[in-house]
Amino acid sequence: MKLGNRTTNPGEMRTPVLFQNPTVSKDAGGAQVLSWSDLDTAYVKIVNAHGQEAVGSEVLKSVQRSWWTRRYHASVTTKTSAVLDGQRWQVISVDDIQNRHEYMELVMELAKATV
Repeated sequence: MKLGNRTTNPGEMRTPVLFQNPTVSKDAGGAQVLSWSDLDTAYVKIVNAHGQEAVGSEVLKSVQRSWWTRRYHASVTTKTSAVLDGQRWQVISVDDIQNRHEYMELVMELAKATV
């Protein structure tokens, strides 16, 4: 099966990942509180990219990017995050492969502060 510029086999999607969407509620004082609602657990194929470093707020931050392929889910957007091995990854971009609503390719980012 050809996905975008890549070819993949659905059998390569073997890493289970929990996808979550943000939910905003208010606490007793009226302040907004962000929490995460489970969307689904999907099996993904992960292709890692080389990391880069960025400096922000005088803190050196290491950023890891990767491309994830998963079955299509209409509720996965750039607001969605995913939990893999206890680490929260952010969806940076979503590509519905060939607009067929079968598979999607996600650019994912994991930021780690390294001080």
